[in-house]
Amino acid sequence: MPILEAQQRLSTLPRADELLVECCKTREGQHLYVFPFEGRFVHEGLGFLWGYRFAQQKTATFTISVNDYGFEILGPKGYPYADLFSSDFFSLKNLEEDIRASLNISELTQRKFRGVAQVAGLVFKGYPGSRKTSSQLQVSTSLLYDVFTKYEPDNLLLKQAEREVLQDQLETHRLAKTLSRLDQRSVVWKTLNAPHPWPFRCWLNASILGCRTKH
Repeated sequence: MPILEAQQRLSTLPRADELLVECCKTREGQHLYVFPFEGRFVHEGLGFLWGYRFAQQKTATFTISVNDYGFEILGPKGYPYADLFSSDFFSLKNLEEDIRASLNISELTQRKFRGVAQVAGLVFKGYPGSRKTSSQLQVSTSLLYDVFTKYEPDNLLLKQAEREVLQDQLETHRLAKTLSRLDQRSVVWKTLNAPHPWPFRCWLNASILGCRTKH
C-alpha cells in the first residue's frame, strides 16, 4: 500500500483501460517507462520491439530492461519519445519480422543453440571423469554456430534455436495478444523529475542487468 500511495501521489495509478507511460531525464539519458503488467518475458519482447520502432524513426542506441510491472527504454538525452509515438507501436503488421530485426537475435539464438547442439550430439562433452568445462563447451558451440550461420543459414538446428527464442523466451504468441489489448487502452503520458516507485524498479534492473541494442 505505501508503494501504491506513493505512485498515486507522484504519478498516477492506471485504470484497467489505461496504459501508463512515464518519461524522465537523468544524467544517464532519457528514460521511457511503460507498464502493461503482462509478465517479464512479454515485456522483454515489447521493449525490444518498441525500441526498434522508435529507432526506425530516429536512430539511437537503447538499453532495455524489464520487470514484472513493465519495461524501460533508455535512450540518449533529449530523445523525443512522445513526438515519435503513434498507434503503429501496437501494430501486428510484420510483427515477427520486426521482432527478429529488433533483437540482438543472434546473441539470444546463440545461447539457445548451445543447448540444442548438445542435445543433438554435435558437441562432445568429454569422457567420464574428464568432462569438458562449461567454457570449453561454450567455445565449441559458438564455433559451430558461427560456421552454420555463415555457410548454412537454413540449418534446422539454427531454426530450432531461433524458434525456441521466439516462442518460449519471448512468448511471441502472447506478445501479439498483448499488443491487441494495449491498442484498446487509453495511453496516459506522465513526465517525471526522477524515477518514482514503479519506474525505480526498472531503473534498478537496468543498472544491474541492462541489454543494449543499437539501430
